[in-house]
Amino acid sequence: MMNKWLKYIFAIVILFFLVLYLSKHWGQLKGLLDFSFAQLAGLMVLCFLATLNSSMVVKLMLGSLKVKTHLWDMFLVHNAAVLLNYVPMKFGTLFRASYLKKHYGLKYTQFATFFVYLTILMTVVAAALGLVLLLIFHGLGDHEKKIFAGIFLVILLVLLVFLKFPLPIPNGSGRISVLLRNFLVGRNQMSADIKTNLAAALFLMLTFLITGLRIGIIYSCLGYSLGLSSYVILGVIGFVVLFIGLTPGSLGIRELFLGFGAMALGAPLEIGLFVATIDRAVALVYSILIGGGCVIWIWFKSPSDLKKSEILELSTDNKI
Repeated sequence: MMNKWLKYIFAIVILFFLVLYLSKHWGQLKGLLDFSFAQLAGLMVLCFLATLNSSMVVKLMLGSLKVKTHLWDMFLVHNAAVLLNYVPMKFGTLFRASYLKKHYGLKYTQFATFFVYLTILMTVVAAALGLVLLLIFHGLGDHEKKIFAGIFLVILLVLLVFLKFPLPIPNGSGRISVLLRNFLVGRNQMSADIKTNLAAALFLMLTFLITGLRIGIIYSCLGYSLGLSSYVILGVIGFVVLFIGLTPGSLGIRELFLGFGAMALGAPLEIGLFVATIDRAVALVYSILIGGGCVIWIWFKSPSDLKKSEILELSTDNKI
């Protein structure tokens, strides 16, 4: 419980210093804000397309566990979970797990495997795409680019080993042995479905491209042009940072990495941080509007799905 609150405290501290830094450059930055209604609408549409892609990835990877779901249902649950994850205790993740158990029979041991595997797959695809784009379009002439290339490469190699390296499956009856056995069996089942993994990887790359376009629109509105490859690399960095998970939704951490990433790609640090902050605001507005709408939809359809007592009870069920 304390660790959960420490994440929020850490996020608040980072955001405080981020706001403090940007406030020192506000005279320069405030004149850059010039968004038209069409640009704001475009940003919302790109957020919608990104979450639709993410929902498709969820549907595909659950299919590799022989769980047949509906895309619209996964879209509702995904958007609701993203919004609810800003609540303490990772309520959105618990909600997603309990929803899949109640409506699709997915056990929590299977959900844990699915969630970890999907997170790692997303990070592997992001790191691979970021590394390729960096090498082809930008090279490694600067120390900053070398650092990001090194981060991408280390993450890629370590997580690929985790996804593919054969590990002995324990036969013991203890709780840890059972949990590890269930996880490894599920991992092997998901990784063996090569066709589904490739399809999911393609949808993930499309999501990174869409996110890069969203970042590019914000840079364009501020009068900066870094090029499509740079925008996609920044989008990729944002997804890689999600894997670290030091703060809820990588609040503050994502903004810092996008700021330093922008500096490595040729933009001033304050502009990179400012764009990252605006992008976060756009994502939050979308999450509140669409995620909130999805929460309301689910609530009217089945109120018990969002009852905290039932979700927490299901999440501590030892029979799953």
